[in-house]
Amino acid sequence: MPTYFLTGANRGIGLEFVRQLSSNPQTTIIAGVRSKANNDNISALEALNTHNNVHIIECDVSSADSLSSLSFRVAEILSRTASNLDFLFNIAGINSTSTDTSLTLSAESLHAHMSTNVLGPAKIVESLSGYLARGAVVMNMTSGLGSLTVATDVTKCCSYSMSKAALNMLTLHQARDLKASGVRVVCMDPGWFRGSMNIGVES
Repeated sequence: MPTYFLTGANRGIGLEFVRQLSSNPQTTIIAGVRSKANNDNISALEALNTHNNVHIIECDVSSADSLSSLSFRVAEILSRTASNLDFLFNIAGINSTSTDTSLTLSAESLHAHMSTNVLGPAKIVESLSGYLARGAVVMNMTSGLGSLTVATDVTKCCSYSMSKAALNMLTLHQARDLKASGVRVVCMDPGWFRGSMNIGVES
């Protein structure tokens, strides 16, 4: 009876993960979304809760206030299911200034991307590390644009690329820091897909 926690659960790749995982009634999913407001595609996520195994909570990865109370919200659900987290997927992210280059990037854009794409996943793992089962897997959703090799041929998405390169380094540090707990930390590049990220909207 695996238990998953994932961010960005109400759209794109996150929503597809929930779609596939929730079909098994023995699976518990804690679905983190930026906002539970009706205009944030929550209805599509709620429609997947046919087995009452999808628990939707607010988790704005760019908000320190939201992340500061995350462990309490997750702990409440885990206490009802008498389980720990077997999988933690950091999926939510932004690519909100996809046309920026090293000659045009702004402090505001770089701060927003680093806060959401790097600090968010860092604080989520920090907050929930005590609930990770031995043998659990943490997955950070990265991008080929975070690769130094790929970046030599791409002139745009500078802020986004820098944040994903930093996320890759964060993953290495998390893997080292959680190794003694029996937790594996990996990053995954899903490749290009048609979704909200491609138009600069947070997932």
